[in-house]
Amino acid sequence: MDNAPAFHPLDHISVLRRRMWWLIAPLVLAVLIGITLILVLPRMYGTTATLGISLPSMNGQVVSDAQRLTAQERVRSFNQLLLSPVVLERVAKAEGLDKKWSLGEAMGIIGANASVTLPAPDPNVPQGNVEIFYLNTRNEDPELAARIANRLAEVFIDESAKKRTVRAEDTATFLTERLKESRVRLGELESQLRVAKEAHMGSLPEQTSSNVAMATASQQQLAAISNAIRYEQDRLLILERDITGSKPMVTDPADSGGSIQGLSPAAARVLTLEKELAARRLSVTDKHPDVVNLQLELTRARADAAEEGTAPAEQREARLRADPVYVQLNKEREQIKLNIASLQRQQQGYNDQIGRYMSRVDTAPRVEQQLAQLQRETDLERQRYAQMMQRLNDAQITERVEQSRGSEHFTIVARAPVPEESTTPLGTIPRVLVLTLLLGVCLGGAAAIGREYLDRSIHDARALNDLDVPVLGEIPRISHV
Repeated sequence: MDNAPAFHPLDHISVLRRRMWWLIAPLVLAVLIGITLILVLPRMYGTTATLGISLPSMNGQVVSDAQRLTAQERVRSFNQLLLSPVVLERVAKAEGLDKKWSLGEAMGIIGANASVTLPAPDPNVPQGNVEIFYLNTRNEDPELAARIANRLAEVFIDESAKKRTVRAEDTATFLTERLKESRVRLGELESQLRVAKEAHMGSLPEQTSSNVAMATASQQQLAAISNAIRYEQDRLLILERDITGSKPMVTDPADSGGSIQGLSPAAARVLTLEKELAARRLSVTDKHPDVVNLQLELTRARADAAEEGTAPAEQREARLRADPVYVQLNKEREQIKLNIASLQRQQQGYNDQIGRYMSRVDTAPRVEQQLAQLQRETDLERQRYAQMMQRLNDAQITERVEQSRGSEHFTIVARAPVPEESTTPLGTIPRVLVLTLLLGVCLGGAAAIGREYLDRSIHDARALNDLDVPVLGEIPRISHV
């Protein structure tokens, strides 16, 4: 069992009286430390300039996306611009800080003690067309702090407007140059594609359906031409037979076997009259007028045939050429031969066309593969050109908006006042004193309680109750006189 004396709630007063110096000493030490910190720590004076940003009054589709930012994004971009070397250098030179310190040190001091913050949101205040931001600065000199804050606000507004305008102009210039390059590249690709298509004109993939249709039409025309050739050849055979029958015979009609094929016209007439006379004799007598007339015509026909048979071949040919029927048959035969030759030429032409069209159809897949890469590059460049043209139009609109101040712009709502209350790295002076007092109280209380807990001595009779022994007597405190 622990032999430490039990702590009774009634002993608070006696403990406080016994351990008073344990409590007072850390408290006094903390106060001295606080006063020392107040005297030693550098005092800084902070002030704030209020900036207002007028939001774009134009259509959101006209103003670029860079100008449609959230408040937090604006704060980040403003802090970047505020701490940029251009702004810090202008402020340092304008306030003459480069004469007191080096330019780099002056810029570092200004940048380390400047920031942009948002005001606390207030749901009771309606959101208007102006957003409020605070530009905070600190410095050991209160007047210098106010001057730096106001100067920072002026330079910040000027550089912000200049930066947006220059950025819009640079963007438009950059896109214009890229657009020219893209236009030249697109022209080269289109020229290459046009030359390639002209080299394979007729065999292009998009012409496959028309080639198939033309081949089909040519096949139909070829079938019609073949039928026409057969028809003309049949006519030619008939005419050849007729012309052959019109030539002078070389044999006697009696040797013809009763056929007029190959006989001359006179011999063929003799054979015809003989057949007709024999037929009439079957029905009438020889004295009948028709039979008598047929006998007379047969006699004259035989005389003509005999004369024709004894005539020279040249005479017979001349007589035959003078026959209008024979001449007409020869003309028709020559015309038919010309028609057949013309149709055969057309037939060959259609065969060549069919072969050419089918060759184009077979070549189309290979041509498509050859043109695919060039076509793909041309389409991509054309798409890139269209996108860049749209971006250039947007950049030019943004540039005109910036030049006409149609976009957001800054104003100083309230200039930074000269601060009256100083601060330290730990806060304001009252705050430092309060912190040190709290620290002293905590340390003193902990020291007093710890010292009492470690004390093994008995200070009054109540402490003996925990030891279970009777109290025989109590010696009063002896005061020294």
